[in-house]
Amino acid sequence: MERRIFNEIRKLPNLISLFRVLITPVIGYYLYLDSPQATIIAVILMFIAGISDALDGYTARKMNLVSDFGIAFDPVCDKIFAIIILLFLILFREFPLWLAIVIVGRDLLILVGGWVLLKGRKIVVPSNLTGKYTFASIALLLGSATIRFQFGIESTTYLTIIFTIASLLVYYRVFQKVTKGEPAPIFQDNRKYMMLRISAVLLYLAYFAYELWLYLLV
Repeated sequence: MERRIFNEIRKLPNLISLFRVLITPVIGYYLYLDSPQATIIAVILMFIAGISDALDGYTARKMNLVSDFGIAFDPVCDKIFAIIILLFLILFREFPLWLAIVIVGRDLLILVGGWVLLKGRKIVVPSNLTGKYTFASIALLLGSATIRFQFGIESTTYLTIIFTIASLLVYYRVFQKVTKGEPAPIFQDNRKYMMLRISAVLLYLAYFAYELWLYLLV
């Protein structure tokens, strides 16, 4: 069993996922230093960690290394990364404790639910679209808190709460279906809604970038 896990972790996509966890102490060190140069380095490292989240899935598909272990390991690494960074932000950036509890609470609920399904039925529930938007909003929130960007903190706090509630509802629906012996619902994207969603995301990101540019100019 241990050898199998070790062999799975050695695969490139899982090593990329593990990299996100291993880089957290370095990010914490630069948050602790809290100088302009250290903050820039912390942001760059967090950006690299965010890129790795997309890269591991892409690598797994391209190299035909998609596995149940990888599907479960990737979101676990995401959650460990977010939890550790949150602890550093609470210590070094006055991050709201209540918001950290909301984020960590969601992650723990999903982990426990996924563990129950995996243990009882050997079912691995992959990340869904709502979960990916939640992770993206949390990533922007953590980055904004790192540089003390007030607009980013406020707007992504609202987005994080909305997506957290939505993702929990989606995971609850999946959990309910599977525990009843029914197949997990498959997300069917609608082209019209997809275009609206992408347009809304691009508009928000454009305004976010504009406000960030003004903030950095001050």
